[in-house]
Amino acid sequence: MLLLIIAFFAGILTILAPCVLPVLPVIIGGSISGGKKDKYRPYVIGASLAISIIFFTLILKFSTYLIGLSPSVLGWLSGGLLVLLGIVALWPELWEKFVIWLNWQAASQRFLGKGEQNKDQYIGPILIGVALGPVFASCSPTYAFILASVLPISFLAGLIYLIAYSLGLAAALLLISIGGKRIINKYSWAVDTHSLFRRSLGLLFIIIGVAIISGYQIRAETWVANHLPFDESRIERVLLAKQQKSHLINKLSNSVARASVLNVQSTAAPELQGLTNWINSPPLSLQQLHGKVVLVDFWTFSCINCIRSIPFVESWYQNYKDAGLVIIGVNTPEFAFEHDPANVAAAVKQDGITYPVTLDNNYQTWNAFQNNSWPADYLIDKSGNIRYVSLGEGDYDKTEQAIQVLLGVNKSLKTAAYSVPITSSQTPETYFGTNRAMNYTGSPTLGGGTFDFQAANSLASNNWTLGGGWSISPEYITSNDANATLHFNVTAKNVYVVAGTTNNQPAQVGVGLPTAQAGQYGSDVSNGKVNISGSRLYHIVSLNQVGSTTVTLTVPKNVSLYTFTFGS
Repeated sequence: MLLLIIAFFAGILTILAPCVLPVLPVIIGGSISGGKKDKYRPYVIGASLAISIIFFTLILKFSTYLIGLSPSVLGWLSGGLLVLLGIVALWPELWEKFVIWLNWQAASQRFLGKGEQNKDQYIGPILIGVALGPVFASCSPTYAFILASVLPISFLAGLIYLIAYSLGLAAALLLISIGGKRIINKYSWAVDTHSLFRRSLGLLFIIIGVAIISGYQIRAETWVANHLPFDESRIERVLLAKQQKSHLINKLSNSVARASVLNVQSTAAPELQGLTNWINSPPLSLQQLHGKVVLVDFWTFSCINCIRSIPFVESWYQNYKDAGLVIIGVNTPEFAFEHDPANVAAAVKQDGITYPVTLDNNYQTWNAFQNNSWPADYLIDKSGNIRYVSLGEGDYDKTEQAIQVLLGVNKSLKTAAYSVPITSSQTPETYFGTNRAMNYTGSPTLGGGTFDFQAANSLASNNWTLGGGWSISPEYITSNDANATLHFNVTAKNVYVVAGTTNNQPAQVGVGLPTAQAGQYGSDVSNGKVNISGSRLYHIVSLNQVGSTTVTLTVPKNVSLYTFTFGS
């Protein structure tokens, strides 16, 4: 419920975002009609904008045909529509002839239920809403959270939050457009479609459209952001952090409660659903495994938390498979490259996994178990009931103890005491794509498209910056230069990066550290370079102790970076 309120409130706050303020004149200008009797244009713009946000979000998130779509395509679509509307405003007689020729006027009137009594045109405001949907959607941390963290897990919940966000945004824009329309409509020269004022609005539409297409809109956003006396997104980030913290506390408390006592009220385990590309085993089902103790382990191969848990899971399999334990590793992807069966098979081989592994690319089993964590272990008894759950790292001794109880085995535990390598001051996992990017500083601001970046002169703790040419995508960033750079001020002992190449060719990324920490590299670095030979997790820094440092990556063209993650 809290996230629903945050989503609606975030939609309202989005009108104050730096990427929205420069295009507000389009909203107000589009609300002005050729006649004073037309009072519905602001509503049409708001409704079409909300529908546009929902439509583009869903089609880009779930259409397999559009997975590789360049971020610039939406810029061309939005900017192109605005340029078209600007041309229409400059030469309205062309639009009138075009509408008459296509008979759009009658269709739009019937759709809006106004019949032949209303002669105003609605195609223009509808196109404005459609054009600005993708622009407005990219401006909110809450929207990014819904897109990246809610929709992949629960379509229904994500859709509800997305609608709440869109309604909040539409309501705020409605108030602005109605207010602006009432002021401007007081002047006859403002409502005349052939007036200099209306033609000037057309020119403004064209300028903004070209700015969106060319990427100069990002520079305008940077200027606005640097001159605003407030940061509207900070309110969203604070609320989201509280919501996620509250959810995490509840989740961990629930996990501890279930982990401490095995004989809780049992829950029938859902059947495995939508699993493909089985490795180390033919396809399995819980029905055919009735009478066995089954451990369903949710993981993904580039997740450092999952990688650290694999030796424990493999140990349980080796020690208890002959006693009746079956382990199923369900690879549920976080990034697009984790959908590839070949990548998963390579990771299984590299990590020495011998238990059955399968792909859950459509999140069907993940959703059936109502899971929300990587890694996560669900222990199912011989009757098919879930009797124990462990979310995240740790509690390995308790998990082994639960396995023994369900198997009826009584012997010394093989799992040694384990402390999760995380400290309170450690830098949180940080994503680089626009879906979940945070703590970026530099010029221009981070947005979808291809830009030349100017690295910040100094970095606060946990902040990062880019230098040189980069293409920014929802999930990752890709170097466009031979020596593009990324600087990150981190606090940790071990630093990992998820990286790959867009052309499937190996590449070398330089790893730099301050003089005082020179040479303290991770296991994947040799002579100050890490060989990127596939899309996976790479260990790049291993300090002597937990501390602060600035990691500098020198990234050649076609190398993509997804996330930094850390351990002590």
